[in-house]
Amino acid sequence: MNQLYKGIVRIVSVSLFSIFVFSGCASFAGRELPMYTNDQLAAPEKKISASYDVKAFGLHGENAGVALTIDKKIQKVLTESHIFADLQSGTNSGDYHYSFVFRNEGKPGETLAFINGFVSGFTFGVIPAYARDIYIITVDVKQGDRVLKTYTYKDHMDSWIQLFLVVLTPFNWPPTVGDSVIDNMIMNFAHDFSGDIKSGVYLAQEQGNLITDSHK
Repeated sequence: MNQLYKGIVRIVSVSLFSIFVFSGCASFAGRELPMYTNDQLAAPEKKISASYDVKAFGLHGENAGVALTIDKKIQKVLTESHIFADLQSGTNSGDYHYSFVFRNEGKPGETLAFINGFVSGFTFGVIPAYARDIYIITVDVKQGDRVLKTYTYKDHMDSWIQLFLVVLTPFNWPPTVGDSVIDNMIMNFAHDFSGDIKSGVYLAQEQGNLITDSHK
């Protein structure tokens, strides 16, 4: 399993092999945020040239592998929108620079996850195993070293392993569900940022004000 989905990975790693043979593994999106499409993004008068950097953190601190996965997601979601003329990773150039920080504050903790996974595996999936991945994305919008605005987005994914979920597994596969949740979080940023550009919110930059926008 991808390190990005640490909650479900903690369970799977301590469950018996038989649980994969006879039981189902299904995840469900929390949907704490609106669902947006590219058609709902505010088209700027002039397409934006921007750059970005990414950091990712899990239960054991910073994780470069997860950061690389999030980087690819940012590139895919934002470049498929119609608001960017150019988007570069790792540089600090263009009209704006975005500093993304991704955190997974999943639960239960490792000890409870071990017990949960062991009991579920020992009973061949009759007793379910459960985990919640809590995703938080913070984006600092910058010009040079100056932060113009900060956006925060929070959503989650619930994952279950149980005998009777086997019929749901093909439609609720954890990596697929996790990808959809995180992609939508990035899409929410694209929606809010393009809307702020369109409505003139960034005119407050001229007064040197720091703006925060939290979606929790």
